[in-house]
Amino acid sequence: MVPRHVPREFLWSAPVLQADLDAFGELRSTTVLRILQEAATRASSDAGFDPAYYDRTGGMWIIRRTQLQLESPVRYGDVLDVRTWITDFRRVRSQRAYEVRSGARLVVRAFSDWVFVDGRGRPRRIPEEWHVAFGVAETRASTRLPFPELEPSDHAATCHRRIELHELDALRHVNNSNYVAYVEQALLDMAEAAGCGFDVQTSAGGRLRAVSHDLEYLDAALYGETLAVTAWATHVTEDALEHHTHVHRGEPRRPLLQAHSRHRWIAADGAPMPRALRAAFRAP
Repeated sequence: MVPRHVPREFLWSAPVLQADLDAFGELRSTTVLRILQEAATRASSDAGFDPAYYDRTGGMWIIRRTQLQLESPVRYGDVLDVRTWITDFRRVRSQRAYEVRSGARLVVRAFSDWVFVDGRGRPRRIPEEWHVAFGVAETRASTRLPFPELEPSDHAATCHRRIELHELDALRHVNNSNYVAYVEQALLDMAEAAGCGFDVQTSAGGRLRAVSHDLEYLDAALYGETLAVTAWATHVTEDALEHHTHVHRGEPRRPLLQAHSRHRWIAADGAPMPRALRAAFRAP
């Protein structure tokens, strides 16, 4: 009889702190990603692979890609119930799924592709003990859609930012959760350059809310570097827009990170996105 593998699930609850909220009283995307990262770390320790295990074996996990779906806004006082499990192992890579609820309300869905590496960052085959501990056979691979790679358009806007100490993690490179802040700020900067920045949007009675991010991490940004962030809209309607972002060291076609994101226009009176704002994101 072929043994039946039952994936191991991990459950964890996290409160929403006031310092985690953005200018509109909603949980920041950066904090969402940090919560998912913490859930993965705790799930690893719960299965017996704690920090001492990684120190002893010399292995570690790094994130290659995260697909994040923000289903419903989260506010102060909410308690987030995080459920996470591994969907597959593929030699040196593994996909982890996440589902986050506040009570009965689904607020986040996500998938992350992790790569197992040695101390020098070289890919390393996932040990058999991981398959056993998490109940996932290497032969069962989940379907992955290719990242929607695009070349920067002629109307792309570029801004620059210097990497600061508070953005680094214990590996001394920019933590993966911080890049989404670059992506969301790039959208505002693009609108600002066209005369439709933050103040213009809010005075119009609305704003753009992130609803999804597809983030592919290709290299690590280090302290003190000045990076370019190039962004351009790919689709604009009356109530939503999609945009692509490359974070790079000067050559947009060789990004450290590339992202494809979707924002929805939110207005208290239900009005569509102002024409001037839609025009700001479209190619001239």
